[in-house]
Amino acid sequence: MTITTAPVQKKPLWQRLSISIESASALLTWALVSGSALYFMYGMEKLSGSAFPIAAALFLTYIVLWLGLIRERPYKNDGRVRASFLFLLFSTVVGIYFVVPFVYTAIFMVIWSAALPYFISARLAFMLSPLWSAVLWAVYGYHWGFSGMIVSALLFWTFNLFALVMVTTTIKEKNTRETVETINRELVSTQHLLSQAAEQAERVRIARNIHDLLGHHLTALTINLQVAGRQLDQLDTNKEQAKQKQTIKDSIEQCHSLSKLLLSDVREAVSDIRDKSSIRLESAIKAISDRLPSIDITVDYPDNISIEDVTLADVLIKCIQESFTNSLKHGKASEVKVSFSQHSNHVQVAIQDNGNHTQNNQLKANKHVRDGLQKDIEIQRGNGLTGIEERLALVDGKAEFQRNEKGFLTMLSVPVMLHD
Repeated sequence: MTITTAPVQKKPLWQRLSISIESASALLTWALVSGSALYFMYGMEKLSGSAFPIAAALFLTYIVLWLGLIRERPYKNDGRVRASFLFLLFSTVVGIYFVVPFVYTAIFMVIWSAALPYFISARLAFMLSPLWSAVLWAVYGYHWGFSGMIVSALLFWTFNLFALVMVTTTIKEKNTRETVETINRELVSTQHLLSQAAEQAERVRIARNIHDLLGHHLTALTINLQVAGRQLDQLDTNKEQAKQKQTIKDSIEQCHSLSKLLLSDVREAVSDIRDKSSIRLESAIKAISDRLPSIDITVDYPDNISIEDVTLADVLIKCIQESFTNSLKHGKASEVKVSFSQHSNHVQVAIQDNGNHTQNNQLKANKHVRDGLQKDIEIQRGNGLTGIEERLALVDGKAEFQRNEKGFLTMLSVPVMLHD
């Protein structure tokens, strides 16, 4: 059985080109600061002839580096690339200090400070914040000879602190919101599992009652009919009674055959009820995918999958949900395919996405390539992948993670108990 969620609708071009309010405000600030600085610098006699083009080049360098830093799509070596952008941005701002004789260019350092909480802890950023304010004080106080720079440096230091506080608060709120959404998805999936577990328990109870009552009674009836037939054979009868005896014996044998047939039917019905009491995970996965509107999830769930343990089903659902989170958050995936299969007494789940998982996200690895597949030799797992392995270990399962040409592949395997 294949289940496909509603496909993610492609956004119009104007929406795909839209940027966040924060990025738009940063671009507007850059345009005003750089434009006004160049305007006032143009024609200033005390500046060297090369100051204007150098300042223009530094302003352009700043915005290019900033756009590269905030790019949503990850780089191949995402962490190192963005850290390099961050360092180059700081160097560019310091260069602007030496070329542009206007203190308000320190606004660029405020924008730079707003990016720091994404790379270092807020506490460390607060502790280091006086250093880049000291650079402002030193350059404009000694290189340009401006007076009262201690006050200006302190003012811009408070602006830096304000930017750090606001961004840190935003990050915490985002993380809290994601945590709440994750818990909500877990509650919904658990609700579906509990509903199926209740139905499973009711089916098992009915099957047990049928087996215990009808099965035992039919077995007793069969035995009694066998005894009656043997006792009938031991009776001495005359010729007149022999015909009646044969008729009775035929009736007993017919009843015995019917009782055996009924007993076989009861056992088959009980087995059928037990087989249909396995937990199917499609509804739980569908409930999760409905709360992930930005990703298209396809589920291939064959009818022969047999999972009867509620704990095992809960572990699988939580691992699948964590894989969805990993694909969406770290890989920026738009499509995920979940394929179930069962071999002997093991159920396998393959979760393939089309995301771009980089070393800065969940994996850091040295890879070798064989047949188009990048196999991870040394994998440094994040909390998500580690959590998947820990959950599976509780049910004697295992997980494998691979990056391939399509994106990222998570393979889950758990043992299941089969009924005879």
